Amino acid sequence: MLLVERGFGDEAFGMTRTLVDVFISLRYIANKDTDDRAQRYYQFFAKDIEGWNAVIKDFWPQNVQTISARTLKVAANYPHPHRWSGKTVKEMALEPDTVEVDPATGKPTVHDFAYRVVYRWTSHFVHPTIGGLENHLVQAGRDSFVVNSGRLKDMRHMAIYNVACYVVNTMVCFYRSMGDPQPDRVGTWAGALLKHLTWRHR
Repeated sequence: MLLVERGFGDEAFGMTRTLVDVFISLRYIANKDTDDRAQRYYQFFAKDIEGWNAVIKDFWPQNVQTISARTLKVAANYPHPHRWSGKTVKEMALEPDTVEVDPATGKPTVHDFAYRVVYRWTSHFVHPTIGGLENHLVQAGRDSFVVNSGRLKDMRHMAIYNVACYVVNTMVCFYRSMGDPQPDRVGTWAGALLKHLTWRHR
């Protein structure tokens, strides 16, 4: 929100990918086998400890510490150092929902829009891809690089849309993961948030 207010729409839009990541992970945890998935998410720290230990051995061997047998045993359950669930973000997002049903098809909801559109689009602004530099392009051989040279696409409104939508979606998943019914006030609050942010920044 601060980036948007100061005119850094591209940067704000890229940062919203974190919200999409949080939503996809929490929704995956809440979807089924919640206790097991939540524990797996938490225990992933063991894989990170194992990975950092290897880095420390290479660059700061004087600081190497012994990792407990329990931590190494937990870490062994994670074959990939960047996938806490053992699945890709795509696989987590596209897992059929156990609660929500798509009213158009009558089938379990999948969050393909979150993955195929929002996650993909924001990723261009997170990673150094040309798609995220469109607003900074200059005439080759003539202009020096400057920030916000063209403003071909003002991404501030999309950043705010993502904030509103994925804070709300994450709140819904939070209540589901806790096994609690969603209070009516959350729906009222969510509607007010969406209306306020999207109207103010449309």
